Amino acid sequence: MKAVIVREHGEPSGLSYETMDDPVPTGRHVLVKVHACGVCRRDLLVRRAPPTRELHSPLVLGHEIAGEVVGLGPRARGFQIGDRVVSTQREYVCGHCTKCRTDRETLCADLRFLGNQAMGGYAELVLVNDDNLCQLPEGVDYVAASIVGCPVGTAYNAVCDTGLVRIGERVLVTGMGGVGTHAVQIAKAVGAFVIATTRDGRKAAMLKELGADAVVVAPDGEFAKSVREASGAGGVDVVIDTVGGPAFQQALRAVVLGGRIVLVGDVTGKPVEVKMTSIYRRGLEIRSAVSTSRRQLQMALRMVAAGQIRPLVAKTLPLSEAAEAHRISESDELLGRVVLIP
Repeated sequence: MKAVIVREHGEPSGLSYETMDDPVPTGRHVLVKVHACGVCRRDLLVRRAPPTRELHSPLVLGHEIAGEVVGLGPRARGFQIGDRVVSTQREYVCGHCTKCRTDRETLCADLRFLGNQAMGGYAELVLVNDDNLCQLPEGVDYVAASIVGCPVGTAYNAVCDTGLVRIGERVLVTGMGGVGTHAVQIAKAVGAFVIATTRDGRKAAMLKELGADAVVVAPDGEFAKSVREASGAGGVDVVIDTVGGPAFQQALRAVVLGGRIVLVGDVTGKPVEVKMTSIYRRGLEIRSAVSTSRRQLQMALRMVAAGQIRPLVAKTLPLSEAAEAHRISESDELLGRVVLIP
């Protein structure tokens, strides 16, 4: 099979399009013919960072996978040859730890992340354990489906399960990357008043189209005052923060007493100084949404199939152009994912 292998960590030029042996399913593995694989920011970070012992070798990136079942291990359950499927971000979870048994397998200590500890979807074929795949609903194409397991599913987790957003609440979404743009749609679908923040005024019209009731453009990142004004109530009930770093300080200033802040990402990686009194005296809840469970993926797929969410794919490229896909994704010029087609 053809695959893209990380031969040198650092620049996109370190990605090499090569021929590999076809993987063979064993145990509970499902062999998936990849029809589409999204390019996530995590892929970029793994490619840039120095190699570690935990990474699969050879390293094939990609955890946003949609495709067709073409092979089954002897103990694989729940799937047949020809099934259309979409992956969670993981190749394996143990299935029996406390986290796995309580719909929190994203925190399984033994998990293997696709494109990290396991070979990923920048390939024509990939192996995924049966409990890390979902059936793809009719009417949802492979390209759209490929990004449901990561940005759409994580947004569902943040808004619905971790943020517990209710009808009529005011919700702020920071950062209009993959998770943020889908969080806007999901928050609107569950009946919230949605405010989106962005540094790029060119995105404002599209965000309104996606369901934002108000868009705050803040090139300097100072959005709290404008958000309070836009809320019509002195602040928002829930913040879905996909940026982290300095945006967290602004989120604290934008949320009302007793509000909830859901941390989903940290773009800068810089430490944040916070006065604890600004949290506990105001009765705030700080939560985090980690990845997408299999159930959350199923729920997100249902919303996509029902037309409540539109997976945002900005561009498709052939697998052989993975390096170019990374260059485009690093530019942050597109509103939506780049998807590779083997």
